[in-house]
Amino acid sequence: MSEIGQVIFGFCFIFAMTSLGALAVFLFKKEVNDRTSALITGLSAGIMFAASIWSLILPAIEQSEGFGELSFLPAAIGFLIGCAFILLVDFVCKLINKDRGQFGMKKSSKLFLAMTIHNLPEGLAVGVAFGSAWSLSDPYLLAMALSLSIGLGIQNIPEGAAVALPMKEMTGSKFKGFLLAVASGIVEPIMAVVGFFLASSISEIMPWFLSFAAGAMFLVILTELLPEGYEKNKTFCVWSTIVGFVLMMILDVALG
Repeated sequence: MSEIGQVIFGFCFIFAMTSLGALAVFLFKKEVNDRTSALITGLSAGIMFAASIWSLILPAIEQSEGFGELSFLPAAIGFLIGCAFILLVDFVCKLINKDRGQFGMKKSSKLFLAMTIHNLPEGLAVGVAFGSAWSLSDPYLLAMALSLSIGLGIQNIPEGAAVALPMKEMTGSKFKGFLLAVASGIVEPIMAVVGFFLASSISEIMPWFLSFAAGAMFLVILTELLPEGYEKNKTFCVWSTIVGFVLMMILDVALG
């Protein structure tokens, strides 16, 4: 495969795997009982928790070595800004329309927003990796960029399902759940293109961007997914969250 072919494949693969994971929504019957709903919600929360830590927060700290003993600072500040961003969006929506649900924003909209934000830095990371390899004409770096893309793509399979299944429950439509999950992933190849052309200048803001996405995801998990699962079946929600976290942790570490 030519170099340009590898770049195109890498950009498309991460999105294709999100779409593949979203197909899981069609494997479930139209109506699910409370236990199954709590199971799905808990698994989604656990997967998102693990993805936030291993795919976003830890890389943000690792990329902040220039801060020395304060290498945690960009991650901490970015995380808080991400949480504040979701609260701000909720507040603005509440001002616009007071009948949009908790905090003024529909749960499905909040989940979609959080996962879309989460996918932005992943796409940027892939684009920066390929852009750096391309500018240096380094076959080894190109192979590493391709490996990164494949690793993130495989991780996107459960993440696609983690979006599609709760969205199906919230919207009442399998097709809407699938489309929204796919839409949340389309930003990855778009941001990969951006990262490719800005490879030399974007690395400095990546830690802030990564932790910002983590904060947005955490707030949605704590205010939407877990309360929703607790309401359906607390025991199933708790244990499925643990299982989802452990499985995604293993996947992240194995592919890291």
